[in-house]
Amino acid sequence: QKAIIYFKQSLQLFRTIHGENTSHPDIAASLLNLAVAYNTIDDHGKAISYGKQSLQKLRAIYSDSTAHPHIADALNNLGTAYGKLNDYRKALSYDEQALQMRLRIYGKNTAHPDI
Repeated sequence: QKAIIYFKQSLQLFRTIHGENTSHPDIAASLLNLAVAYNTIDDHGKAISYGKQSLQKLRAIYSDSTAHPHIADALNNLGTAYGKLNDYRKALSYDEQALQMRLRIYGKNTAHPDI
């Protein structure tokens, strides 16, 4: 619970610094940190909400066509949240997107812990 308080404070700080509606890596990272934290305490609805916000910002920063590890992390976290809510269709969709992105980033023949 303390982590969530600190992540919310950092999100507010970064929004103050960079602008409320700005797509900035610091804001996207804070949103993803909140999504992961809420998944950890089984508040998957909030995890999905923050995860989608993070994914939107990350795609705006790196573009939809760019394979980036942070986008893959956001997709994977959304897959986890939907899986915990027994929405396996959405979970599989997000997890497959994360996997395909990681394969583009690290290569199909590369041993990497994220694959």
